[in-house]
Amino acid sequence: MKVSELKDQIGQPGPRPLLYCTVCGAEYSANAGDYWNCSRDMDMLCCDEPLQLVMKRTVYKKVD
Repeated sequence: MKVSELKDQIGQPGPRPLLYCTVCGAEYSANAGDYWNCSRDMDMLCCDEPLQLVMKRTVYKKVD
């Protein structure tokens, strides 16, 4: 994932995508505007691996 592949999320209804590290579980903003000072060709990395663009889903399950 490169900075140029991110989209502006201002005004977009949720849920919104985020960047996720499959190695350590870190979550980062996927809003293009948050990376205004970065090169558009910059690879989005964490733990020396590419970040994944994902949607986070929370599931509530009753405990018996």
